[in-house]
Amino acid sequence: MLKEILIKNFILIDELKLEFNSGFNVFLGETGAGKSIIFKAIDIALGAKTSKDVLKNPEKNALIELTFSDDKEETVISREISKTGTKPRLNGAMVTLDIINEMRQKLVDIHSQHQTYTYLQSKYHIELLDTFIENSDADFKTALSHYKDDYSKFKEVSKKLDIIETGEKENREKIEFLKFQTQEIEQAEIKENEEEELNSELDILSNLENLKELTYGAYYSLNNDDSSIIDALNKIKYNIQKAAEYDNSLSETENSFIDALENLKDISNTLRNYSENLEANPQRLDEINERLELIQKLKRKYGDIFETYEKLKNELDELEQSFTSYEDLKIEKETLLNSITNLSDILDKKRRKYGLKLSSLIENELKSLNLDHAKFDIQIDKIETFGLKGKNKVEFLISTNVSKDLAPLNKTASGGEISRVMLAIKSVFSNLDKVSVIIFDEIDTGISGKTSVCVANAINNLAKSAQVFAITHQPIIASKANDFYFVSKEQTDETVVSVKRLKEDEKPNVLAQMALGDVSDNSLTFAKELLNS
Repeated sequence: MLKEILIKNFILIDELKLEFNSGFNVFLGETGAGKSIIFKAIDIALGAKTSKDVLKNPEKNALIELTFSDDKEETVISREISKTGTKPRLNGAMVTLDIINEMRQKLVDIHSQHQTYTYLQSKYHIELLDTFIENSDADFKTALSHYKDDYSKFKEVSKKLDIIETGEKENREKIEFLKFQTQEIEQAEIKENEEEELNSELDILSNLENLKELTYGAYYSLNNDDSSIIDALNKIKYNIQKAAEYDNSLSETENSFIDALENLKDISNTLRNYSENLEANPQRLDEINERLELIQKLKRKYGDIFETYEKLKNELDELEQSFTSYEDLKIEKETLLNSITNLSDILDKKRRKYGLKLSSLIENELKSLNLDHAKFDIQIDKIETFGLKGKNKVEFLISTNVSKDLAPLNKTASGGEISRVMLAIKSVFSNLDKVSVIIFDEIDTGISGKTSVCVANAINNLAKSAQVFAITHQPIIASKANDFYFVSKEQTDETVVSVKRLKEDEKPNVLAQMALGDVSDNSLTFAKELLNS
């Protein structure tokens, strides 16, 4: 059950904290008071789309926190909303909205106007029927799962075969061209970093004389016989050594100088060897230029040579594989076709069997909701082509008057009848969904009088197996609730929505106001009779 809700900085709410009990909880208040804001907050906390527009104060973040409780533990789902995005959390830890939506399926069923619209669409009716069957027949669930797997494979195999059959000539020509391209790159035998290495070698060979002159000149300056730098430094070394004999504190300076002098001698030798080993090589220079020209040609043609080669090779392998596996694919397609045909027949038989049972249950619920002459039927047709759920089209048909034939749900029922059809479906599915919380956003649209009594009783029955929340303007429906939450809107410097949980002695006044528009002896008597009935 939903134990507690905390809402901060959300639409017209500064801060609101409500605690709930099990059973039937009703939200009351004038039209436009902000009752739906509470349910919208719950919907958003459980993963519905939202935006920065819900921030009451744009400079602050909004927070919605739901605490669910069962016999064993508490689960806290929250969502923080800012100008830049949202942060969903489960028990304090950041999670994805996919995880929150999974939790939603297990915990809460929110019946909104959008869901009513969904239920009216025939494409959703097969979903409802299958959900009903899956909870009653494990074999159906297994067959449907196998069908979906095989149907997905069947579509994939069929697509591959179509590509091969319709583009065989084009693909063969493409294979030849891909072979030419990959072979052209392979024959070049280009290695990683080869271009950089060749350019470095080219710089050396192209500037051979300059390099020889520069390096030998540096060597000569360091080590010539007349006035070499190294000879001068040797004299300095002698002076420092003599000075260190007189003062030990110069020993470190002496060692550093000797190390530097030895390094300089090594450098001198390296420069001499480098200069002496430089040799002109016109043949190698030509080879490098030819190699670099080939690399540039391939780069102009293919861009990144190594990356392009991988793409071309993968495409070639895939196309060649498609031809070698053509016969295998044909056999696999035939096997999958037989499988989905057999499985779709199984699904069809079970849908027809359980369709009769579900339509009977919904029809009985409709009659308990003051639709005494209602007839409800689930029409199951076999279609020509396979779909994600087999070869069935399912549509809910209804007739609410003895003079009218069965017709599609979305073309027949009035506003008040639609509300009752939705409630009838919810009542049938309440024990199957296994959710602990059911929320109705104005389920009483278009009903009054005796029908209100029937709807109230139906919701009251639902509340025996699940915690129910509802917005209503019907005093008869409200009177069945365990707890009343009165929503009001205050407008001073700004508009603020507040919610008060009514005490027992406050309930009659609110019901009296709802019933007759004022609080009088007559309206209070009527309200008390409702509460005691």
